[in-house]
Amino acid sequence: MKTIIHRILFFGSALLIVEYVCADETILFQTIAPQINNTISAETIPQSDQWSGWCGVKMVSTIQQPRALSQSFYTINDGQRFAGTFELANAKLSWRSGIQQSFLVDLEKTHSIGPLFIGERINKNTDTIFLVNNDQLDGFIESIDSTTGATLEIASKASDKSETPTKEKINIPIQRISEIQLATKIKNPTGWRFWLSDGSVVDADSWTANKSTCQLTAVHTTPVINSVIPWNNILSIAPNPVSITNLASCPWKIIQGTDKQTNRLAPPVVSASITPAAFDAIPMDFYGPGVFEFSLGQNAATLIAVITVPPQLKGNIECRVSIEDGEKALLEQFINPESGPVDIRIPILGNKLVVRLDQSKRGAFGCAIRLEGAMLISQSCGAPIQTSPSPANAPAKSDM
Repeated sequence: MKTIIHRILFFGSALLIVEYVCADETILFQTIAPQINNTISAETIPQSDQWSGWCGVKMVSTIQQPRALSQSFYTINDGQRFAGTFELANAKLSWRSGIQQSFLVDLEKTHSIGPLFIGERINKNTDTIFLVNNDQLDGFIESIDSTTGATLEIASKASDKSETPTKEKINIPIQRISEIQLATKIKNPTGWRFWLSDGSVVDADSWTANKSTCQLTAVHTTPVINSVIPWNNILSIAPNPVSITNLASCPWKIIQGTDKQTNRLAPPVVSASITPAAFDAIPMDFYGPGVFEFSLGQNAATLIAVITVPPQLKGNIECRVSIEDGEKALLEQFINPESGPVDIRIPILGNKLVVRLDQSKRGAFGCAIRLEGAMLISQSCGAPIQTSPSPANAPAKSDM
């Protein structure tokens, strides 16, 4: 029988770590909300009604977490996504996920089926099917099943203005499709949200902690199912609506011309590393010189991130990075080959965030940074909970 020790470590007013030590692993739960100020004894494990006040928690483990990416993800209109594959055994198309088992594909709720995507979610006007030969077809997806594949209705252009456009239907075998995007209306999530190590994002009505697993009750799929997930497969948890926004999901644009004297072969660019991450806060590489402006969609948030350099340029970077709130400089940091990681926690008052890279000593080749774990934390995070009609259960000593 494994010996399990419970420890709670409290650092200042912003960081709380709950640590469960088993014979062969250690799992850490780290809070995200910046204004948490709880007094917790070393023998008290927080109850579930405190989780919303924390805004979210990030799981940190001393052992390597599995990150085997599936080829495809089924994403629905509330932001949930499930790593897995089509299940073609049934007449009606199903999606089989190792974590969520098998459930029917509901086109009314489907946002996309294809490679892992983390970024801005956009409402589309038409459905799109991408083929394995890189062709793209736009129209209206009428149905998808294992027999006929995807049935797409396409409007043909009229030869002149007096003619009415005609519509035709084509059937595309599943094997020829690389990605599907549907024009479904984006819906706000509810319940509790879990980010998993295989890239899945799962919502459930509630959850219960056990010794080494988390029991999800009423996962938001059709039909509704329950699921048991090992703690080591969970990257982060937050109650919906989520008050944590990853920077990679914010709309952004590039503004040219910080160093006019710098000759460059390519424009400034932001490159995101699409990989499973807590809260989808994926690494973002900024290649300058240039100015990168993000629209945040909210006021009064805290930017949390770690500034490093892209691994392939390590030892070659010599430039200045500035973080600005509109036109006001909030941070200026010179990066050189001797620089180490820089943790930042910056209050942003407006709804614009600017990342500026300039004063490079090596031109474009020496002007780049990486933002790791870049998240915007709403000021509402850490606010006391008003009501908890259906709270989930946090780990308790009796469970461990």
